[in-house]
Amino acid sequence: MIQLSPHYKKHLKTALWILLIFSLILLVLIIVVPYIAPFVAALLITFMIERPVHFVTRKARLPRAVSVAIVLLAFVVVIGGGITLIISNIINEIWRLAREFPSAQMVMQYIEMIFTKSQDWYLNLPPDIEQSIRDALGSFVGNIASYLQRLLNYIMGIAKFLPQLFLFIVISLVASFFMSRDRDKVSDFVYKQLPEGWKTKIRSIKEDLLAALLGFIKAQLVLITVTFIELLIGYSLIGVKYAFSFAIITAVVDALPILGTGTILIPTAAINLILGNVPRAIGFIILYIVILSVRQFLEPKIMGQNLGLHPLVTLISIYVGMQIFGIAGLFLGPIIITIIRALQKARILPQWKT
Repeated sequence: MIQLSPHYKKHLKTALWILLIFSLILLVLIIVVPYIAPFVAALLITFMIERPVHFVTRKARLPRAVSVAIVLLAFVVVIGGGITLIISNIINEIWRLAREFPSAQMVMQYIEMIFTKSQDWYLNLPPDIEQSIRDALGSFVGNIASYLQRLLNYIMGIAKFLPQLFLFIVISLVASFFMSRDRDKVSDFVYKQLPEGWKTKIRSIKEDLLAALLGFIKAQLVLITVTFIELLIGYSLIGVKYAFSFAIITAVVDALPILGTGTILIPTAAINLILGNVPRAIGFIILYIVILSVRQFLEPKIMGQNLGLHPLVTLISIYVGMQIFGIAGLFLGPIIITIIRALQKARILPQWKT
């Protein structure tokens, strides 16, 4: 039988602990969270509004229940008002676009012109390049059809999900009111169910992970906002009509997994190049390069600041996460590092030597 030294036994035990904890976390996320999602959202809202509630209670000398109701109402008004303003702007610009949109005959003439110009350019290419372009176009058309089918299914899914979404929002808001109003009672009840030796550790992990989660959400909102501002300025300089709506749509696409601003900007640049609008095509390419460069520069820094990680550690976690998990690793890498750090701080895992 192989005998392991105490040194290796210690490291093996640590590795098994990490594997067990991550397995349990993943199991909870997969099995439990879908059934308690409104209450998870309510818990997040509770932590988001805690400081304003404490401030209103202390300054206005109001009962905590009244302060919670006021802050929660303000939260709903601000978030709901912001969403309503954005949606109304999008609808207004889409309505204007629909009124100015050319007739079907003009659209067909426009498409025919694209194919005519691309055909003249295409026929002058060497045979091997011609075949490569043909294969690429076939793949592109297949991908477009697949994306359109997914988009249609997604839209239909949203329409069916609206009643559930309304119920989800109502339950989350009501639950967040009671959680915030009785915050101390709920916390005391939960901690009384824990073994005595785990109370301090769980409290430390909870505070670190919730702070990291809120920081992660804040970081993503900052990155989306920066991308939107860049797109709005870029579209306006290029001369794109309805720049506000198109900037929002492109920023939302950029926030989705796998997709990015290149999904919209690169095909748009290619179409303008085929039509002979070279300055406009160059403008879209430059805009794409600027957005990509700014995001690559800002993401490690913003994620690190909001998660409490050094930018170099964040950059390494993003890269390693993407190598292991693919695109999802962009988010999972920093989150896993944050969880490890929280477990180290709670002394469940050994700390790094400094």
